[in-house]
Amino acid sequence: MEALTTVSLFIFGIIATAILTAGLVFYEKNNFNNPAQNNSAAINSSELINRSADGDFILNAAEVAKHNSAADCWLIISGKVYNVTGYLSSHPGGADAITPFCGADATTAFLTKGGNGSHSSFAASLLADYYLGDFNQTLKTPQIQESINKTNSVQVPSDRGESENEADDE
Repeated sequence: MEALTTVSLFIFGIIATAILTAGLVFYEKNNFNNPAQNNSAAINSSELINRSADGDFILNAAEVAKHNSAADCWLIISGKVYNVTGYLSSHPGGADAITPFCGADATTAFLTKGGNGSHSSFAASLLADYYLGDFNQTLKTPQIQESINKTNSVQVPSDRGESENEADDE
């Protein structure tokens, strides 16, 4: 009888552990690995690290570094932060020219066109459409969310309004 009790308790322990483990795995999959949440540009609680004491949002290096992929690409250029995610597919040099700089300071790469000259004035003017704020600027959460939404919905002009040579300079 004692052996039967011991075996029963052992089996109960295994089943309880399995149920708890399955619950934890399910919880983590639904809260941390949800692609809809990860690909969203929306501000969430994991970004509280970049908030000031009064809850404002700070555009600092740690925040920009989070946006380091083609699906979510922020750049620092000349002390300003840009969300260029929506522009990657329209870049004349291809997205691959920009994506290595996602989440980082791309000032030198932009000013030198990756060591191949300089961007046209038209290319420089496009930056205004993707501007989020100045580097290390503190913004209210609704303000940064509005900027993210605005930059994600920019429509790149199909007619660039410049000569073929200037377009090639991008």
